[in-house]
Amino acid sequence: IKMLKIKKNLREKYSQDLLHTLMHCPDTHKDFVREYQLLKNKNGGHMKTSNQVEVIIFKKDQETGFKYLMLKRNPQKGCFWQPITGNVEIGETFEQAATRELKEETGITGFIRIFDTGYSFDFFDNNRDQHEKVFAVEISDDTRVFLSAEHTELQWATKDECLAKYLKYPGNIAGLRTLSQILEVENG
Repeated sequence: IKMLKIKKNLREKYSQDLLHTLMHCPDTHKDFVREYQLLKNKNGGHMKTSNQVEVIIFKKDQETGFKYLMLKRNPQKGCFWQPITGNVEIGETFEQAATRELKEETGITGFIRIFDTGYSFDFFDNNRDQHEKVFAVEISDDTRVFLSAEHTELQWATKDECLAKYLKYPGNIAGLRTLSQILEVENG
């Protein structure tokens, strides 16, 4: 842990751009592959941008209308509940990032539909301004969800449960409300 803090301090002090932020001894194999691709290609490989996606998975429920999938982040990532979120990589569209994050975080590759809710928001995190677009993915009732290492639990919840019990960040709350309004209009 001490070495990671030293590396973080060096990166913050001496980084100039994506290429010059690198330090040898990556923390994980995934980081090694990312850094190697950056050095090899010098155009970013799978580097992150300041754009993010949020993907709210939902399904129709006979009794409550709709249920939304909430995921609990692992302890290293804060232990809070939210929909899928992730960075848009260089060269990706927002929708491509949403589809990739859906697969990475839940294993879902087949769905009924995906759409941009029209809601987005800006926030500051990881020492940079970020822009997040909210997408919705409708799945069938029998679709299986497999958690990635980023999450420890999943819960299907109604809109009211999501707002009262699971979501804590304003952007996530507004994104769910926006999707819920769209679904209410669609289903009269």
